[in-house]
Amino acid sequence: QDVLMRWENTDNASISLDMKTPLSHFPPFRFGVEFQDVHRLNDGQVKHSQEAFYAGSFWKISVQAFNDEDPQGRRTLGLFIHRRKAKMTDPLRKAHTYVDSREKVTARYQLICPSKREVKVFGKQAGTLLPKAPKGWGWRSAILFDELPYLLQNGCLRVSAVVQL
Repeated sequence: QDVLMRWENTDNASISLDMKTPLSHFPPFRFGVEFQDVHRLNDGQVKHSQEAFYAGSFWKISVQAFNDEDPQGRRTLGLFIHRRKAKMTDPLRKAHTYVDSREKVTARYQLICPSKREVKVFGKQAGTLLPKAPKGWGWRSAILFDELPYLLQNGCLRVSAVVQL
């Protein structure tokens, strides 16, 4: 039997939490990035977003082209999320005092790509142990190159990330 707790806010809306799933004191973090010219990536080429600071760590998204991931031989784009621990000397960290010094962390996350046909959502609702930097975690065949005309907005692939430790 699942142990559930309910809270009610002032609007009488309730929130249920599964008490078996540990929650962090950090709220979910959202950030978005744009990648230009992804249709020009050759096999193995990768583009990285700029890093965003959250919960004592730096986060970024990468997109990489593959020719050998699809069983039917179609070119694919992989989407990956990366995390690296912050250091006290990182210039982007100067406004934040907390540094998460762990090499690896467990996180829930989603990568979201808006399309002219649908919204593509890739994610892990269960906690996933993310690998040590610089390795990322994600999907090597997330997007087919054939789908790019529906995904590109003003020539850019837009990706949003939602992360919770």
